[in-house]
Amino acid sequence: MSPRLRPRKRLVLVCASAVLALSASAAAAQKPPIAGRDVLTGKRLALAQFRAKPVFVNVWGSWCLGCNAEAPTLARFAKAHKRQVALLGIDTEDSKRGARAFYTRFDMDYPSIWDPKGILAGAWSRGTPTTLVFDRRHVLVQRIEGTASLAELNAALKRVT
Repeated sequence: MSPRLRPRKRLVLVCASAVLALSASAAAAQKPPIAGRDVLTGKRLALAQFRAKPVFVNVWGSWCLGCNAEAPTLARFAKAHKRQVALLGIDTEDSKRGARAFYTRFDMDYPSIWDPKGILAGAWSRGTPTTLVFDRRHVLVQRIEGTASLAELNAALKRVT
């Protein structure tokens, strides 16, 4: 802070900064948990199931051009690093038929939560595709917005392992 500010103005600035920090953490705390039903099997899925393991959560839709572009990279990355990290999808604003076709087309073997109304996607991302990178304690440490490259995924992997 500027030494020219009077003590009262410094106090106001410090208080304003504290309020902004608290409201940002409160907003993060209000997000719904990443959980729901698997788009293919209907079984319950949750980020919390992957205890003590970093998790990459990819927000996607079969209708999304960027998602189609990154799907082969994500599928290969998931298979190559299965022991190090878990991948979990959030299939948003999609049909189950579209999701099944997407899984088949890209030979995906990681699960996805079906989010037909975009509730999870809207809370956790600003659009598709987005990859959220969580550390072993499931703290969000990175957000890759847009089509993720292999270089970006590998850099995020190094960050959480």
